[in-house]
Amino acid sequence: MRNSSLEVTEVNYAKAKLDEATVTSIVKAAGSVAAVLNTRHAIAKQNDWAAAPPSVAAFAKAVVAEPNLLRRPILIIGSRVIVGFDKPAYAKL
Repeated sequence: MRNSSLEVTEVNYAKAKLDEATVTSIVKAAGSVAAVLNTRHAIAKQNDWAAAPPSVAAFAKAVVAEPNLLRRPILIIGSRVIVGFDKPAYAKL
């Protein structure tokens, strides 16, 4: 992405944590908690969220406390959202 002609604003949410409203808007743009959930994270495994993701509100609270519950990267382009490394989706941009 850095080598493309697209203008990108990067947010490192490991350094500057996201608030619940921002997490909620990301989930809604992506379509579901499952779309943005990092199922490899220990908290997700412990709670079996891969099989039954939490509500948006519960997930947003969890992400505020532990931002690595979100898959990376998350690209928001207008109403489109690309979650995770998706080379074909990037090429369409």
